[in-house]
Amino acid sequence: MTTMRTADKLIDYTTTLEFLVGDMVAPGCQVVLDERQFPILLAFLDRIGAIGHINFKLEMCVDHRPGHSVSWDNDGSEEQDDEVDRLMGELVQSLGFDAGSNFKPGVIANPADILNAAHLRDAALAIMDKVPNGEPEDWDEMPEDK
Repeated sequence: MTTMRTADKLIDYTTTLEFLVGDMVAPGCQVVLDERQFPILLAFLDRIGAIGHINFKLEMCVDHRPGHSVSWDNDGSEEQDDEVDRLMGELVQSLGFDAGSNFKPGVIANPADILNAAHLRDAALAIMDKVPNGEPEDWDEMPEDK
């Protein structure tokens, strides 16, 4: 984690984002970030896209310095909505936006740490999904099972 950054030049990335992830951008969306923030947004949108077909739409992601505006909408299941909300909260923290809902206000989260943790959690859940459905090995059966 690093402390809040100094202000860099803000760039309107709306058209670029529409080109890169068009179906994830809502009509009228505005994306204004600095050069450090834009790749972080792309990484989180990629992660959200991996959740599945939930009709996620980014409605706004603007760094107002000192404030910010981030909004989105999606139509997933309750679990998918919770995952999107968690990821968007971590996105806000990773972009360096200051909000009362941040886990650690005034601190920028390392997006690589957050996204790596999400990938590790997915891998662990995938393994756990396979374990209960598999046939027990001979060494795994209780004596009374034989």
